[in-house]
Formats: sequence, C-alpha cells, structure tokens
Amino acid sequence: MPFSARPVVTGLGPVCSTGFGRDPFWESLLDPGAKPAPLYDPSSAGLPLPPMPLYRPDGDQVESWLRAQSLSDLPPDAELRLSAAAASLAIQDARVKDELTGASLVVTCEAPGMDRFLRGLFEDFTKASGAEAEPGLDSRAFFERFYERHKEAAYSTQSFLYLHVLARALGVHGHTLFVNNACASGLYALDAAAALVEAGKAPLAIVVGAESPSFPSKQLWFTESGLHSRDGFLRPFDRDRSGLILGEGAAAIVLESLDHARKRGAKIYGEYLGGHFNQEGWKVTIPNFAESFHEEVLRGACETARVDPTEIQGIIAHGAGTALSDAYEARGITSVFGDWPERPAVTALKGYFGHTLGACALIELIALLLAFEKGTLPACAGFSTPDPKLKLELLTRPVEQRWDTLMKVSNGFAGFNAAAVFRGIY
Repeated sequence: MPFSARPVVTGLGPVCSTGFGRDPFWESLLDPGAKPAPLYDPSSAGLPLPPMPLYRPDGDQVESWLRAQSLSDLPPDAELRLSAAAASLAIQDARVKDELTGASLVVTCEAPGMDRFLRGLFEDFTKASGAEAEPGLDSRAFFERFYERHKEAAYSTQSFLYLHVLARALGVHGHTLFVNNACASGLYALDAAAALVEAGKAPLAIVVGAESPSFPSKQLWFTESGLHSRDGFLRPFDRDRSGLILGEGAAAIVLESLDHARKRGAKIYGEYLGGHFNQEGWKVTIPNFAESFHEEVLRGACETARVDPTEIQGIIAHGAGTALSDAYEARGITSVFGDWPERPAVTALKGYFGHTLGACALIELIALLLAFEKGTLPACAGFSTPDPKLKLELLTRPVEQRWDTLMKVSNGFAGFNAAAVFRGIY
C-alpha cells in the first residue's frame, strides 16, 4: 500500500464518566488515584433493585450537545444517542462536517436498543401482575396490547436499523458496516474502516462504539458469574483485583488517508500501522490457557505493522480486572516481551471509567492517540500491588516522554482477541 494511502486518525470524540470531549477526557487521565465507582440507583428508572456501581457520563451534557447539533430528535435508545454525541464530537474535531456524504461509517455496540426494550417489558409485566392489572384482560388481549406498545423498540434492536438511523442523522451515505465482536469490537471496527480507506472506497471513515448497561441484567449476570468487583474498585492486574465494574460511554474516531489529511491541512493524531485478530472458538467467559492465541495476536500485530516487538514502547492493555482475564493477558504480554518488562511500559484504563464493553477499545484507543500529542502515557488507575503470579507491573504514575510506537490490546468474551499498532506523526 502506498505511503500516502496509510490511514491516520484526525478526529476524536470520547464520551464517558470522566469527561465529555477530548480535553476533559484527557485531563481526567492524569490522576491515577483509585476511586470507588459511583452508585446508580435503578429505582429511579422504576426497577426495584438496590443501588449498583456504574460509571456514567453526564446525561444532561450529552443531551445539551445533541440539541446544539440538531440531533435531539433521535430515538430514545441510550446507545444510539451516545453514539451520535461521540461521532459528532469526532467530526467537529476533524473538521470534516462538509465531507460526510461519501464517508464510511463503521459502528459497534453489543446489544443496540436492548436497554429500552427490556425496560418496556419489565414495566408491562409489572403492571400486568400488580395493582394496576386490568380485570378480565385475557392473554390474547394482553399480547396484542404488549405488541403494539413495544413493536418499534423490538424492531430497533436489529443492528442494521441502528446503523441506518445513525448514518441518516450524521448525513453519511457511503459504505456502512456494523461490527459486534464483544469487548474487542472497537479494534475490529477500526481495522475494517482502515481497509475501506486504504482501498480507496471512502475518502474518510467514522468509527463509533457505544454501550449503556444501565438496565441491571448485565450487572446481575456478571455478579452471578463471579466476575463483578466485590469491593467497588476495578484493579487491573493488581494482586487484590476482584472483578470488573461496568461503565456507560461511547467513543468515535475519524480515519482518512495520510495524503487526504495532509491535503486539507488536518491535525493528525497518529498513523494506524496494522493489527492482528483471532478467534479462540472455545469458551464464552473463560480464555483458552492451553493455546497461545493471545501471544499470536501480539506478534501478529507487530508483523502486520512491520515493527519489531522491541520497537513497541507502550501498551494499553485490556485490563478487565478479573482473575482469569488479567492472568491470560499478562501471560501473553510476558511471553512476547519478557517477564517484568521495562519496555514496553504497560498501562490499563478501565479503573477511570469502568468496563464499557463494546465501547471500551475505542475509548482507550483515544487515550493512546492523545499520548502521542501530549507526550504522556497515563498510569493505571487502581493498580498498586503487583501480582507475583502475573510477572507484570503497570504504570503507577504518568510517564512523560516522546512516544513513537504504541499498541492497544483488547480481549473479548467468546474468544475475540485483537491488537493494533499506531505510530505518532511529528
């Protein structure tokens, strides 16, 4: 591929609990002190459950932004509205609002529209079995009324419709694609968008991911599976880690060819050198320790990017904070880079804004790209005591230097592994 066609990132749009937009988001990453997750009260949405830890962005700020961007009439699905906010932030940052007609759009979300649909189901069944139940309402009449009330919400859970609504709202009419590869979705979406740009099928591409796990079904599932933090802290790779904490958020980036970016005088955050991806095909929640899929992803990403592993200066790891996931990821890193490696520096960021599931890879990728610009790699919030079994130590303070080559790693349920390499352009 000619040098001028290599994809570069020119726009960033983070939306999470720690900040709305590039600058507030970055400032929040400079304080790595461990903080307990804020509590969300499900009873505020009519759900009879006790408060649960959940990182959430400022909803009023999101809605105010959507009104200012003439996007407030979108359907009420939280993931869709978060996606629109993040995408419009990235478009504004890249200054490409007038170039969207032929652009590509690649979207990721684990369960689009499911939050709204489940809330509606719960409300109706509560009424049907409680004090508000209508005497004499037979099952056929209940089903017909139920169907009429929720048919639009049910239809909206289909990923193609989610993609259509977002593309229409943004004014994008080029090649569009929906990706759902669990927590690694963001890197898969990035690579798909990069391929479109490299092939000349689009002058630029918008990659956006969002997640809103505020309906407690996922929270309860992670708790029952023993994967949820017991003490309210998310401690990636720490000896005392006890599980993950969910987060709501979104992120978007704008990709275009290096030549296209330079012709229009765009600010360039970093160049995508390449990535590697694989599928374990084993268990849903347990990584395959008997094979070397994770090591293969790390080495493969270096080979695709045409860099030696010794050139990787830093890694933003997945760092879910669970016992098995962190052990599996640490084994891959130390197998490729050595036990207790001084280089690359390793950090993980979910301790700042929670595990945002399908959005996490893109949110953390924005931090990686800002590290080039700011000359700083953020520390790992929640990490204080190395686990001798993992043979890996994470940054406990931000490190300031010129970062030339960085890697983002993601591991998703059901065996989706991904790694992507970026280079700073100075």
